[in-house]
Amino acid sequence: MTKLQNLPRPLMALAPMDGVTDRAFRQIVRKLNPGVLLYSEFTNVNGIVHSSKVRERLLFEGAELPYVVQIFGRDPLLFAQIAREVQDLGITGIDINLGCPSKRVVSGGNGAALIKEPDLAFAIVEATAKATALPVTVKTRLGWADASTLVGFAKGLESAGASLITVHGRTAKMAYRGEADWEPIYELKKELKIPVLGNGDLRSLEQGMEQLKDLDGFMIGRAAVGNPWVFWPQEQRDKLTLKDKVDVMLEHFTLLRRYQSEHKTLVEFRKHLGGYLSGFRDAKALRRELMETQTEQDFTLAALRLAS
Repeated sequence: MTKLQNLPRPLMALAPMDGVTDRAFRQIVRKLNPGVLLYSEFTNVNGIVHSSKVRERLLFEGAELPYVVQIFGRDPLLFAQIAREVQDLGITGIDINLGCPSKRVVSGGNGAALIKEPDLAFAIVEATAKATALPVTVKTRLGWADASTLVGFAKGLESAGASLITVHGRTAKMAYRGEADWEPIYELKKELKIPVLGNGDLRSLEQGMEQLKDLDGFMIGRAAVGNPWVFWPQEQRDKLTLKDKVDVMLEHFTLLRRYQSEHKTLVEFRKHLGGYLSGFRDAKALRRELMETQTEQDFTLAALRLAS
C-alpha cells in the first residue's frame, strides 16, 4: 500500500469527478503519469451500503495506486462503517467530500452544504478517522458565501483527524462561475500543520507550479477530461500528434467498454472527445463523426481512420 506521506512533493492530484474519474480513465492517467495521486468518482455512502453496483465505483486495479476513495453523505456512522469496510482493499486513503456545490447534492444536506453545519462535518471526519488506520483527507471550498469561515472550518477538520485538506478556490454559491481565488488558500496554509492542496482553474502543469507557492500540492480537474497528458510539461504536450492522441483515446475507450455496456460506453465517452481532439484541424467535425457512431466497431473504425 502506498502511503500518502511518502508521495513526492509537490503532490499532484487528479480531482475526483463524477462520471469522469472511473477505473478506465484512472488507468489511462496512471499509465501516462506515474506519480500523480488518483481519486475515485465521488460516491454516496448510502449507495455503497445499499447497492453493489454503487460499491463497484470504488474498485480499482493495483496499477492505479496511489489511489484515494472519495465518499460523501451526512451520517457519521455510515462513514465509519464504510471506512472499516474499505481499509483492507489496499487503497491509499479515504477522502470526504465537503465541497460539491451541485444542487442535487447540496439539497440533501451533503457536500458543500456541510460547510454550514461544521459540527456535523467535524463529527463525520472524526468518526471516519477513528474507524480506520488509513489517512482521512477532505476536499472543500473557500466557504459557503465567502471565505470568512475557511480557517476556523479547516482547523476544526484538522482537529477532528483530517490528515490533508484540498481547497477549491471558489465558494459553494459560486459553483464553477467566476475565477478561483487562491489567496485564502495560501493564508490557510499558514494556519494548519497538515498538508494543504489548491484546486481551481488549473489547465496545465505549468499553471499548477506557478500557483503552488507554499502549498503542498495542487489538483487538476476539468482540464483533464479527455486530456490525460495535462500533467506533462508543455514541451512534451506540444510533440503529441493526432495519432498519438487517438491511440490513447482508443485504449481508453476499450478499457471503459470492458466495464460496461456498449451503448453506455458510447454515450459516456462523448465527454472526452473534445479534449482528445482539441487543437487539431477540423476538430469539431472529427468529434461530431465519432459522436454519431452507433456501435463499438464503428467508433473504433472511425478513430482508426483519423489516426491513419
